Amino acid sequence: MELYLILAAVLGIFIAIFAIQNAVAVTVKFLLWEFQSSLAVLIIISMLAGMLLVFLLSIPGRLKRRKELYDKQKKIRELEKRLAEIEAQKTSPEEGGPEK
Repeated sequence: MELYLILAAVLGIFIAIFAIQNAVAVTVKFLLWEFQSSLAVLIIISMLAGMLLVFLLSIPGRLKRRKELYDKQKKIRELEKRLAEIEAQKTSPEEGGPEK
C-alpha cells in the first residue's frame, strides 16, 4: 500500500510540474458550455476528477472485502470457542472411566 502512495505522490509531482510549465490560458468547449481557464488548472481538476472516480469505483470492492473479513473473524471466534470447549472436555476427568 505504501508503494502505491509513493508512486501516486511521484505522479502527482510530475503532473504539477507539467501543469506549471503549461500555464497558458485555453478555451474549453463541452456541449453547450464554453469557458476559458488556465491549462494548469484544467490539468489539476482533471487529475482530481480521475482520483475521485477511482475512489468511487473502488468502494464496492472495499465494502465486499470488509464484509468478508468480518465474516471470517466471526467464524474464527466461533471455532476458537468450540476448540476451548473441546479442550475443556479433554482436561476434565471422564465420568464412569476406571480410576487410577
